[in-house]
Amino acid sequence: MWKLLLPAIVTILVAGAPPCARAGDAVGSLAPYEDLLEVLAPLTWHLNDDLYRYPPPSDPTGHDLFQLSLARLDGWEKRYPSNFRDITMFARAEALERMGEYQKATDAYRQVASASGSPLADAARTNANRTATFAEAAAMPEDGDDLEKQLSVLRKKLDAWGKIVDQQAGTPYQSFALVEEERLERITSGLVVEHRRLINKGDETAERALRFLIEKHAESKKLPLHILRLGDLYAALAHDYADAHERPLSFKEEDFIARTDRALDVYRKVATWDGVKEKPEGQARFAALETYKTNTLARYR
Repeated sequence: MWKLLLPAIVTILVAGAPPCARAGDAVGSLAPYEDLLEVLAPLTWHLNDDLYRYPPPSDPTGHDLFQLSLARLDGWEKRYPSNFRDITMFARAEALERMGEYQKATDAYRQVASASGSPLADAARTNANRTATFAEAAAMPEDGDDLEKQLSVLRKKLDAWGKIVDQQAGTPYQSFALVEEERLERITSGLVVEHRRLINKGDETAERALRFLIEKHAESKKLPLHILRLGDLYAALAHDYADAHERPLSFKEEDFIARTDRALDVYRKVATWDGVKEKPEGQARFAALETYKTNTLARYR
């Protein structure tokens, strides 16, 4: 929608801008650093980015582009507090939405929707209805008094985001909902792993939870992290075995090797995965566990 409206916005900016709004008309200390088109262009270019599959865009210096856009909009509004307020507020809402700040985005969209005579009012009203639904789901609780209650509230919140994922299928906004759904499923699996000793067949349940996360979110940019967490579980099981079988006659070398090798195989996937930022972390965990395996076996040989 924003890109469809961009030609109209450009026309407004070019035809309706007062002299002070054009970079280059002022000189010295009064000269603006950039005009509004320069502020909006990088944000507009990345509005349809898939934030579930790919990292948030960054500028050449490595700064998050959405945060940078907010800072540049702040600078523009301080310099020209009365110029194109509906345009800057609409752009602010777009950036906030992509940062997961759905309630703040809704408030900004509603300000534009209530602006008299704004050509962006209808689009802002439509967007506000969408982000309000996102904000309602985001505001649902995630904590509980105990493990059972926390898992229960997480399931309810996951159900809400699952409905949004289905509703936004085929739109750029589905990726926002997928990010939230993945985050909640990561928290849920983390709780199962953390409390696996309190759960019936906790080790198997924790493994299933982590494998489910990997399989469901195989297209996510965070897949390497999910794989590392499965390796961490297997490494913990190897440590648990060694701790529980300290006596030489109870320690079975083949059982210990099977557990450590299972973790090493998982770590190796990330350690040899070119192009992902988690590769050094995978290499470090692989090397650390391999050293632990060698030292442990040396004690019993």
